[in-house]
Amino acid sequence: MRASHPQARIDPRLPDAPTPIRGSLVSAVPDTVPGSYFAVPPLRPKQKFEIAFHKMTSPSLLVRSAMFTSFDKGFDIGPDFGSNPSDIAKLYAYTTENLAMAYLVTGAVLPTVFHQDPRYFRKETGSVKSRILWALRAEVVAYSDTGKLMPNYAHLIGFGTSAAWANVYLPSENVSFASTMKRYGLRFAVSGGFNLMREFDVMNGIKSRFHHHDVTEVDGVDSSETSSSRAH
Repeated sequence: MRASHPQARIDPRLPDAPTPIRGSLVSAVPDTVPGSYFAVPPLRPKQKFEIAFHKMTSPSLLVRSAMFTSFDKGFDIGPDFGSNPSDIAKLYAYTTENLAMAYLVTGAVLPTVFHQDPRYFRKETGSVKSRILWALRAEVVAYSDTGKLMPNYAHLIGFGTSAAWANVYLPSENVSFASTMKRYGLRFAVSGGFNLMREFDVMNGIKSRFHHHDVTEVDGVDSSETSSSRAH
């Protein structure tokens, strides 16, 4: 399988990648690499665990947990703790724990075992359609530590483990292959959605808009104050 687009490549001859930084409230993505014609350094196993740890301790974990809790409750595919606020809080706590473990397994354990690079590589160029397909393809196709294309074992196996683990919290009569596969598919759908946000740099775009708005307001105040002082 060949990559047909200009894309960052992993060159094991380069120095180790720098330690990733913590993500933001919604987008804990120190594991995103901008598209580039230049090679990028590979990750050591220790750095894969560092990325996973940053995601597990980022505030974005709480945001994603809320999303998964809503989906599980809305589609009735998660553990049923009840409908009272305290019961939903229990479901939220369970989801947060499950998601944190999924980050560890899919971001560090399995990538280390299969020598897979857990980072998302942005395409950045080409048509909107090609970039959407690129982002969704990343759910099942990944890069190895040496820069070769390989199945995304971290997601294919890790999401399945996460979906199956929910069965432990379900009454035996509610455990079924169909419900497990729904949870499995939901993991891919949400992860693919975040890939699209990464690909199109949505969060930085929103931040830039707010920053531009704030700067404009400040400039407006400065201008009015300057005009007022000149008038006096």
